[in-house]
Amino acid sequence: MAIDRLIEWIKNYRFTVSNPPIVSLEGLFSLLLLVLLSLVAVFFHLVRIYFDAPVDFSMDWNLFLSWIPLIAAFVANNLTKRLGHIPILLILISLFWLAFFPNAPYMVTDLAHLTVDYQRDLTWHDTIMLFFYAEVSLFNGLVSLYWIHHAWRQVFSRKTSTIMFFSCLPLAGFGVYLGRVRRMNSWDIIHEPKLILNHVLESLTDRTAWVFALEIGLLLGILYLVLWVIIRFRIRYTKRI
Repeated sequence: MAIDRLIEWIKNYRFTVSNPPIVSLEGLFSLLLLVLLSLVAVFFHLVRIYFDAPVDFSMDWNLFLSWIPLIAAFVANNLTKRLGHIPILLILISLFWLAFFPNAPYMVTDLAHLTVDYQRDLTWHDTIMLFFYAEVSLFNGLVSLYWIHHAWRQVFSRKTSTIMFFSCLPLAGFGVYLGRVRRMNSWDIIHEPKLILNHVLESLTDRTAWVFALEIGLLLGILYLVLWVIIRFRIRYTKRI
């Protein structure tokens, strides 16, 4: 009977995805997990709003900015999987990604806004809240770095992708310096390119700029290494007969 054949077909049906898929399920899972973490961060902020009216909403804006390089890297990674060798397009996406990538580690510097009052409960709430925002923002940055690095390795040679990877770490730190100390924004590259250039040239002799570039670059490198080892590490063994 037709119904029996339909039931049998449903039982034996296996869902398959094209190879390579347009959007990887692993990538979507990572995005959904990061969305969940971002919502938890916003929940901490809502608690803060409930107990204390004057609140700085720049944290939510900075968290949003950390999503821009993540989405850019997600697109770059999936395009290289789907289209293969696309060096010009990947370079353009990478430049866009690099312009916004410093927004991810930038939130670490927001911890400088903490005021300590051991008898005030909101002091501890603010500590946890700011740390959580910085943590989620760093997760966004590290995952975006993993995806863009993977795209580079698919398109460019191993030597070129390695140079690009190690170059973007101190550049991200330098970008944090421009944002925190020089009060520049990523979109100023389009709106005020001359001002950006002036700040860059002036910063070459600024010790603080070098500290930001090297130490934040080192922080990102170490955290990325931990992420890479966790993702790539496998234990293989052979069973003796």
